[in-house]
Amino acid sequence: MISQSVETLDGWYALHVIYKMDWHAWNQLEQTTKKEFVKELQTVIKDWKQVEIDENGSHYLWNVTGHKGDWGIFLLRPELKDLNDAENRLTTLKIYDYLNPVHSYVSVMELGTYSGMPKTETGMKRAKAHMYPILPKDEYICFYPMNKVRAGDINWYTLPYEKRQELMKEHGMIGRKYAGKIHQYITGSIGFDDHEWGVTLLANDPLQFKKIIYEMRFSEASSVYSDFPYFIVGRSLNDDEALENYFRCQLSRVEK
Repeated sequence: MISQSVETLDGWYALHVIYKMDWHAWNQLEQTTKKEFVKELQTVIKDWKQVEIDENGSHYLWNVTGHKGDWGIFLLRPELKDLNDAENRLTTLKIYDYLNPVHSYVSVMELGTYSGMPKTETGMKRAKAHMYPILPKDEYICFYPMNKVRAGDINWYTLPYEKRQELMKEHGMIGRKYAGKIHQYITGSIGFDDHEWGVTLLANDPLQFKKIIYEMRFSEASSVYSDFPYFIVGRSLNDDEALENYFRCQLSRVEK
């Protein structure tokens, strides 16, 4: 018997890209050349800021913590082709010769309807705020993909709709406890990437990432039916000063 699927509301397309910087080659350049390249990158980011002002997409830049990369971008655009255009523009920058993309994730902003379709004006506003968000530039970011388990008798997709609805309600109640502490964005990636969903968390206190994920592990929807392959965390680079300081830090450390 085929189990009933849940309808989703879908918004802007999403792209996460993680880059490694070739610091050795970068540090062979003259200071004036480095500044020129960074300024060119800032021009692109300025255009991205105008996209946000026009409410036609959003972005978040961060310095990746750990060995998985050096810095990352999270882009939201109305169409998949718009993501392609934004990504392709980066490849035309002079600084791109010193960047190596080591990871990417393609998805679309998604809102599940286990709790029902939004019916009130307030409900519609909340739904639109999730599907078409202007990302807050909180200090820290955590991104991770997730899958629903399909292994023998433990199979999310064979559970009755009512059971899945019950489990997602329990899961959602935990998330509500972190309102005001964490901004959470769920993106659907079935058919777009190697996993089924992407989760992006933004917060000013990174410890909240650990707290919410740990607490959610004890809900049945997570403890039994979910798999989390990896996590990538980092710190915001979302203004000119932060971006300049990031490159300046690397320069001063090497060139002393």
